[in-house]
Amino acid sequence: MDYKNINQLLEKYWEGETSIQEEETLKQYFNNGNVAKELLPYQPLFQYFKEEQDVLISDDFEKNFLKKIKNEPKAKVKSLRWMKVIRSIAAVGIILLCSLLAYQNFNQKPIDPFAKYEVQTEKEAIEATKAALLLLSGKMRKGRKKASKGLVEVKDAKRRTFK
Repeated sequence: MDYKNINQLLEKYWEGETSIQEEETLKQYFNNGNVAKELLPYQPLFQYFKEEQDVLISDDFEKNFLKKIKNEPKAKVKSLRWMKVIRSIAAVGIILLCSLLAYQNFNQKPIDPFAKYEVQTEKEAIEATKAALLLLSGKMRKGRKKASKGLVEVKDAKRRTFK
């Protein structure tokens, strides 16, 4: 077998495109003993295939294997009951903690952010009402000025258009 042909077969082999006959040719070449120096690194692979092909399993292999499995000591499985107990205690603890927090939140009075502005006496109520009315009258005055100014502009625009 020439070196060039073997190289081509090896390329096909690495690509997974060889036929069974081509693979047999490669096995024969590498097991022949007359291998090119450049191809020596591949020889152990094909020799391994040849050696493993000749290995046979005895007829009573399965029986012996099953006997060995049956005769091996069973692994002891430790019970993890204490782990279940710990999980249960943790779950109960979480439920109790959540219940306590919910109970505390429901029993607290809501915080009123406007409590400091609430009127306590009659005099404060009168002063607060006066301040509110003063603010309202100022806003009304501003609005009236803007409205009258807009009315004047509308009248001027109307006069200019109909002349």
